[in-house]
Amino acid sequence: QGEPKIVAELSYPVTGKRCVDRIYTDLCVIDVTKEGLKVIEKVEGLSFDELQALTGATLIDATQG
Repeated sequence: QGEPKIVAELSYPVTGKRCVDRIYTDLCVIDVTKEGLKVIEKVEGLSFDELQALTGATLIDATQG
């Protein structure tokens, strides 16, 4: 509890590789792409750096543009 659920490395066997295109969390919406995990929306008042610090995997900021 209190640890990131989106991580860079799996600790359990893979059961459904590449079956997810989008991840919805209480803090953001992430698209799963060939380039990596792209944050497309995040809650107001949360910076990208703060979000990255809470996540166990590298994120790409796609909220600008």
